[in-house]
Amino acid sequence: MISAVGHLTRLARISLPKLAFTRHLHRHQTLLAGHSKWQNIRHVKALNDGRKAVLFIKLARQIRLAVQAGGPNPAVNNVLRAAIDEALKKNMPNATIQGILKKCTAQSVELKKYTVEIKALDRVNVICVLYTDRFAQLKMEMATILRKNFALFFDTMHAFDERGFIEAIPPPEVTNDQLESVCTDHAIETGAEDIEVMDEGNRLVRFLCEARVVDQVKKELEKLNYSVEHCEQAFFPKSTIKLNADAMLAYEKLKEKLKAMDGVEDIYDNVEIAG
Repeated sequence: MISAVGHLTRLARISLPKLAFTRHLHRHQTLLAGHSKWQNIRHVKALNDGRKAVLFIKLARQIRLAVQAGGPNPAVNNVLRAAIDEALKKNMPNATIQGILKKCTAQSVELKKYTVEIKALDRVNVICVLYTDRFAQLKMEMATILRKNFALFFDTMHAFDERGFIEAIPPPEVTNDQLESVCTDHAIETGAEDIEVMDEGNRLVRFLCEARVVDQVKKELEKLNYSVEHCEQAFFPKSTIKLNADAMLAYEKLKEKLKAMDGVEDIYDNVEIAG
């Protein structure tokens, strides 16, 4: 008997010429679309509303994490200020933001970070980063989604390199002409391995380091009067794979379902993005 995951492995190897029949069916459906114009509009609106809700959940989680890290006052918590600015840019109402801050102050339960390793289609290595206060329940819900989408929990960490980076603005005395040289010296001093000038106009610099020392590098930069805007650990695949159209569609469906789960922060994989 072929397993569910094995079934999609075969799907991933289907040759593209077989898509011609599917394309014919799609044209036939388009001819009938005029009979259900309002239903189609409602479907698109519901899809957009759903994506907006998922985005707002993630933005709210970022605000909550920022409060946990440095307190509820954006005047002294740079990470919180950046999270609020990002939420406003994404059209989150200010009343919603204030409600999140109020709830953070009232609640004592903290979000904890978890990583979950997944194998999809027998070929795709996936790492999900979670921030949640109900990990056991979330993992059970995730297991159901994986089972229905040809995936399972599996050891994939070995297929990725974990790196840390801090995005920060240097103190005013560092001029734009000095930006790269001074920040390089500060990278050596704080334990970072490399720098990248992200935005010269806004003087935003990214410091790259080992994942295990990201918090240490952040604290050392703050001692040098850097304004830290963002701090993160990320997973980079050691090698990538290509998926054909059918397999990519199946994997994107799985990713959308995972992203919609309350608690899923980031998804990393080894799928090569078509250029």
